Amino acid sequence: MIKANPSDAVGVDLRDVQKWYGSVLAVRGVSLAIAPGEMVCLLGPSGCGKTTTLRMIAGLEKPDAGDIRIGDTLVNAVSPWKRNIGMVFQNYALFPHMTVHENVAFGLTMRNRPAGEIRAAVEDAMAQVRLAGYGDRRPSQLSGGQRQRVALARAIVTKPNVLLLDEPLAALDKKLREQMQVEIRQLQRAVGITTVFVTHDQEEALTLADRIVVMEEGQIVQIGSPADVYERPKSRFVSDFIGFTNAVGGKVVSVTGTTARIETASGHSLDIPGAEGVAAGDEVDLVVRPEKVAIDPPEGSGCVVVEGDLVHTVYSGAVTYFHVDIGRGAILIAMAPNAHGAASALPTSGARLRLGLTPDTVLVFPRRG
Repeated sequence: MIKANPSDAVGVDLRDVQKWYGSVLAVRGVSLAIAPGEMVCLLGPSGCGKTTTLRMIAGLEKPDAGDIRIGDTLVNAVSPWKRNIGMVFQNYALFPHMTVHENVAFGLTMRNRPAGEIRAAVEDAMAQVRLAGYGDRRPSQLSGGQRQRVALARAIVTKPNVLLLDEPLAALDKKLREQMQVEIRQLQRAVGITTVFVTHDQEEALTLADRIVVMEEGQIVQIGSPADVYERPKSRFVSDFIGFTNAVGGKVVSVTGTTARIETASGHSLDIPGAEGVAAGDEVDLVVRPEKVAIDPPEGSGCVVVEGDLVHTVYSGAVTYFHVDIGRGAILIAMAPNAHGAASALPTSGARLRLGLTPDTVLVFPRRG
């Protein structure tokens, strides 16, 4: 089995890295320390600088300022092929005229390794990605998921210090993408290699990463574990980009310590703990995840109860989303698992629903302009 020795694993360190494209500053002073063996996701919308950052680690782009180190080596001026990295591209970049075996062996062949060593290493890599026996096929004879596995095998067969993945699952359908997410995570843990991957898919980031690096307009806006970034976003941008959120407008009436009393646009009053950085009179957005909104909460639950009329229902198999008008046009969405009963038993439009908000699950951010 291809497996990195934990003592041989290396980290990646970016210090105040910048990249200009003409007059556009695409990456703005990015600093990031990635631990040996860690799997880190660069996440953000198109144009946020995540792919440019990955390409600078790979050596495919040169930083205009700052330093990049792989292990203890400063690699700013080191050619890509001398950095000992493996890379998987979005389009897989397989050679169509080569067999699967030849594609996987390519890096070792270019290093002039002995034929016996290449054959053993390729067979090992192919077994790890569950493609043993496929060596004589051409890429055109494989499914999308199989081609992705070939690209992964080619990337790990040389035992690189760092594995870079550039939106590796974007071309796959949803079910196959979810399956490959699990396989990539299992492979990364088995091999023990430091891995950096780029995606704009929030679910992919939450599934795969040890830490998520959220980027906006060329800058890092939050770094944390998947749970940290999802449960405790530091800005309205992060809360909107990671998962699905409700946002109800409001105004701060008073602040006592770190607890703010907020009057919502729907006419409700909530005392929100941990509402730092706000003052009386501020216009704010109250943000809460749909799964944190209780439907028909029991008495004594500690929830702030609001009532409203059901205006829309979205049944999505495992869960149902209830869009409720809680007054003055403010919509609050609650999510409930479909653990019992049939879809026909769901409330219908116009039904009156009681919803419960637990104050410490509600986040407060300055009102978006």
